Parts: sequence; C-alpha cells; structure tokens
Amino acid sequence: MGQAAPQSAMAEWRRYGVLPIAAGIGYSTMAIQTYGVGPFVASLEAEFGWSRAQVMLGLTISNSIGVLLNFAVGVLADRVGPRRVALGGVVVKTGAIALLATATGTMVNWSLLWVLVALGAVLAQANVWASAVAGRFDKGRGLALAVTLSGSSFCAAILPLLAAKLIGAYGWRTAFVAVAAVWLAVALPVVFFFFRGRQDDQRRSKQPEARREAIAALPGVTIREGMGMIAFWQLMVAAFAFAFYTMAIAPNLVPLMTEKGQSAMAAAELAAMMGIVGIVARISAGFLLDHFSAKVLGTIVFTLPVIGCGLMLVEVPGYLVLMLAVVSFGVTIGAEYDVVFYLVSRHFGLRSFASLMGALLTAGALGGAVAPVVAGWLHDRFGSYDQVLVVLMALMGSGAAAIATMGRPKQEWGAD
Repeated sequence: MGQAAPQSAMAEWRRYGVLPIAAGIGYSTMAIQTYGVGPFVASLEAEFGWSRAQVMLGLTISNSIGVLLNFAVGVLADRVGPRRVALGGVVVKTGAIALLATATGTMVNWSLLWVLVALGAVLAQANVWASAVAGRFDKGRGLALAVTLSGSSFCAAILPLLAAKLIGAYGWRTAFVAVAAVWLAVALPVVFFFFRGRQDDQRRSKQPEARREAIAALPGVTIREGMGMIAFWQLMVAAFAFAFYTMAIAPNLVPLMTEKGQSAMAAAELAAMMGIVGIVARISAGFLLDHFSAKVLGTIVFTLPVIGCGLMLVEVPGYLVLMLAVVSFGVTIGAEYDVVFYLVSRHFGLRSFASLMGALLTAGALGGAVAPVVAGWLHDRFGSYDQVLVVLMALMGSGAAAIATMGRPKQEWGAD
C-alpha cells in the first residue's frame, strides 16, 4: 500500500508478475464444468438412459444459480477482498465435481449435485480473479488480464483428453473424482500462497475506518453510476450472447464432431485444439488490448464464430474444415473475456469492478443457463446440431454489433 505505483508495464510485471499466473490457475477450476462435461455425455447416456438435454440439465442449473448469485459474489469480493472468496471457490468447486461421481440416475439427485457445483462456480467466477489483477496492473492490464483468463483455455486444452483417457481406463465415476483431485492439488496451494490483490492488502488494515476509506478511494464509478451508462447495457448484450454461445458449443463440441464423422478420440483432439488456440488467442489479445482499440478487436472476436458455425453447417465437413471451425471457436473463447473485462475496467474503473462485472456475468449466466437445454432440445427435436449453429450465428452477430457501437470511455481510469 505504501509503495509508489509502477510507472511502466514492465515494472508492473516485475513487481506483480506471479499474481496473474496464480489467478489463471485458480480460474481454471471455474472452467471444469464447461469443458469437462462433454467427454462424460456418452457414458451418462449409456448408464442412465438419459437424453442429451437431461445430461445438460446440470449446466443449466449451475448457470441459473449464477443468475441469482453472480452479482452478490462480485459485491462480496469488492468488500472483503477477492482472496477469501477465491479460496472458498477452489475448495467448493473441486469437491462438488468429485461428488458428481455419486450420481444415482434420478433427475432430483443429478440436480442437487449440480447445485453444489453452482455454489463453487459462483465463488470461482472470473471477476473475483480479475479484480485482484486489475487493481495491480494499469499499463500492462490487458496482458495481465489475458494471463488470468487463460486459465479457462488451459482447462479446455487439458481436460477433454484427460477426462476421455480416465473414462476409458477407469470409468466415468472414477474419472470425475480424479479430475477434481488433480485440480485441487494444483490450484489450492498456488492460490493460497500467491493470490492477493490490492483489496486484500487494504483489508489487512486493523482500523475499519481506514479500510473503508481505502476501498472508497479506488478509482472508478459506483455501482449505480455504472449501471446508468449505455456502455454497461451494450456489454450486457455481448455477455449474454457470448455465454450462450460458449455453453452451447463447449459441452457439445465432442458429440457434434462425432456426428460429423469423427471418432471419439479425434473429436477430443479437436476439442483440445480449441483450448490450445484459446490460450494463444487470449495472450495475443491481451497484448493487443494494451496497444490497439478494444472496440475494434472485440468486434472481430465476436464475428469469428459466425464464420466458424457456417463451416460446421457443411453437410459432411472434412477434418480440415472442422479444424478451421474449431480454431475460430478457440480464438473467440480465448479472447472475448479479455475484451469485456478490459472494457469494464476502462469504462467504469476499479471501485466497483467486481460488482459490475458480476452483473455482466449474471447476464452471461442467464445465457449459459438456457443454452445447454436449448441446444439439447434442438438436437433431440431435429436430430442434429445444425439448428443450434444457426441460432449461435444470430446471437454472436448481435454481440458484435453491440461492441462495434460502443462509444469511447468518458474517463480513462488507471490503477491509482
């Protein structure tokens, strides 16, 4: 708190470089439910005779609870500091994923298990991790947020193949437990020792009045002021569209590609490619955000899935066409949150960052809540994913338009 703020991006990275890496590892726990369900779909359908929509019901439950709690958790992180919230999220989320192994085959049991997953998910949501990082970085904020948010791409690159191999070797129940154990063993120590934001430093002050004054002094608008800005509602449209797209594509990508003629392992390899591309895209986007227009970059990022979904609509696409589509998905899933988080920090500042981002994540959770069931229902109704792809093209087009028409920030908010 008493140190002068670093005057360059390089100086920020020298002082706080471990923080975005720790935040990224912690944030990867949030992505387990998104990228981990796909490989389990066939096993759950075979074991319990469920439809695709029934398997995906868990994701809908998780995102529905996010609609109710994301904003509240953002406010909590702003008030008590992101560290405490993050530690709880890692423990609860991995424990809940392990408990999915106890599924009995009834919808009531499956739903209750996913309520626990949802509680862990809201505590480990992206704004908790990003609020700590945004408070430490200003000149290099784009790249720092990109490293943080690359945790989900890291998960996407590893989890589909890991889960597929574990299911093949040990069965789906053991695979759920093993996935959770791996993530807990890696993430918890890293977050405990290396994740601490500016807000957490202020919470360590022994004088309550000093803590309140320090937090109020963070640059930025209040929650009410932020919600009164047109830019906030444009970002709400983009957040809904992107979350719907992600929660429709990510858990269905493996079964979608098997229906397009790929083997289960080839589909898993392509899905893993999406994660690898996402990591590269996320870091690249973070660098670009520190040097170029976030609005232009965001418009491009939201437009790419329209092209990718169009490629997927080819009746019998070859491996190369599917690969190009997956690359477009990976670029968008990797870079989109970079753009949104960066725009929030620049348009609204840091004072209510986690709270306002929590509100946007609530819109995202609404999109994510309906997406799995809508995608599953459309697949069950029409026997393919083509109608899902058409819906996603329309939604991502609307998100691109919302970003493209955003004005400039009324004030540039720095870290101090």
